[in-house]
Amino acid sequence: MNLDVLKTFCDLVDAGSFSKAADINLVSQSAVSQQLAKLERQLGTQLIQRGGGTVAATEAGQAFYRGAMDILRRFESLVGEVRSAADAIRGVLRVGTIYSVGMYNLDKYVKLFIQHHPEVALHIEYMRAHKIYAAVATGELALGIVAYPERQRSIEIIPFETEPLVAVFAPSHPLAKKDTVSPQDLHGQNFVAFEPDIPTRRQIDKRLKAAGVKVNVVMEFDNNETLKRAVEIGAGVTILPVGVVQHEVSAGTLKFASFRSGGKWVRPLGILRPRGKAPTPAESMFLGLLQRERLKLEKQRA
Repeated sequence: MNLDVLKTFCDLVDAGSFSKAADINLVSQSAVSQQLAKLERQLGTQLIQRGGGTVAATEAGQAFYRGAMDILRRFESLVGEVRSAADAIRGVLRVGTIYSVGMYNLDKYVKLFIQHHPEVALHIEYMRAHKIYAAVATGELALGIVAYPERQRSIEIIPFETEPLVAVFAPSHPLAKKDTVSPQDLHGQNFVAFEPDIPTRRQIDKRLKAAGVKVNVVMEFDNNETLKRAVEIGAGVTILPVGVVQHEVSAGTLKFASFRSGGKWVRPLGILRPRGKAPTPAESMFLGLLQRERLKLEKQRA
């Protein structure tokens, strides 16, 4: 029994589908079935109940799932500790970031850091927010940068940037002529949204609901680029951080309007690091650069 088999079994229970577990692990559906059958033979009991198009763990399967998850978490933590120690010796800095921050907010800082500290091997890794939290907690990543940072016992949060959220339209949309809008202007509009599990989507939904605004979600995407392309062709309106649309606005393919109650419509960014762990020299240099440049930017805006 190896860790890959344990992970595939846990993914099968989490996803509730052989095909989804296969996709997650880049194997065939038959390979997942074969791994499960071998596990059940080794343990002498049924782990998964099949039928009616659903997949669910039996009582024995639930016990095996809990134990397997504990083993996987411990192994990930061990790998993180070893990698962190090795990185500190070699001068490697691993930073995880969500796509929108990495592409639009972090780029200028990365260039400056490489210019001033060529001796540090900086690795920027793009991933979903929940994976960043897990990787920072285990030490696999030295730092993470996410939107709407959430408090966790094992993670320290350092405030980074706060950026305005704006309403975004195709140039032909009636609202594209406005410089400012109220949330109520979006009521009843076709809306292109992030996928429901993305923190920015959850916060936008919360603010629209608080304003009594209902939109018609016609498309959902997990990244800014596809979302912007959908708005450009007139599929609907959306809400995005202003920095994400600057290029398209300059090119004339998108328009945006600020919210009149702008103080509520912002996206805070936070830096995550393991709580209680002393920073490596490379980490201290990177954090120092981020904070210095952020203060400069705030002074320029003031």
